[in-house]
Amino acid sequence: MDKHLNALKEKKKRIIVGIETGNTPGRLGAAVVEVSGYGNETILDLHGFRSYPLPGELLATLEALERESELDSEETAGINFLVLHHLFQLFEGTLEQVGTPSGWIDLIGLQCMEIGSRSFPNDPSVFSEMTNCTVASRFLIGVENAKGGLLPVKEPILQGMVDDMMDRFGLDSEVREAVAVALLANESLHHESSEACEVGGTGEGKGRPSLRALKSTGTSTAGGEAVLCGEFFFPP
Repeated sequence: MDKHLNALKEKKKRIIVGIETGNTPGRLGAAVVEVSGYGNETILDLHGFRSYPLPGELLATLEALERESELDSEETAGINFLVLHHLFQLFEGTLEQVGTPSGWIDLIGLQCMEIGSRSFPNDPSVFSEMTNCTVASRFLIGVENAKGGLLPVKEPILQGMVDDMMDRFGLDSEVREAVAVALLANESLHHESSEACEVGGTGEGKGRPSLRALKSTGTSTAGGEAVLCGEFFFPP
């Protein structure tokens, strides 16, 4: 797995699809970017962006989910299936819009949809299988081995981490979060350490190994140096 990521890292340019799920209520967004370098040396070219509306029925279900503390496994699986379906529709539609064949995609950055304590899709390896692409997701940030542990990268942190990069590229507000997810995937690719782990969640991909990668952010805190963690999922 790490060998595959090293091959991607060594490419002069990488085409990455960044998918965000929370910038605009009721909509998903995807950006196709061409990236070289990383950190302050990042060079980015935006190929295209697409916003995708979620159907009213699914929106109502998600809003109800935020209010409900209990859902049975069948209901959760149904929501997960619908989220995966619409993410895939967004992915295919975006590539068609920008005229990029799926075989050209090096990496997908996926920001999962957080509803209460639940995350959709609950197993990003299924999305990797659907798209036949390597997926970077479950981004965390914090101080390694600190008492509080690593925390999910939420929207304000996400924007703050890569705002300086995106300001340099003069991106519109509509596309910034999807591009930010693509940049997080690119930064995670340039990790300093990694470990294999079993895929969590429930779904067709359960039990397929993933790779959790850690990268220093270059930022010091009272507890130590902050790190970015990204988890990579691979198609069969």
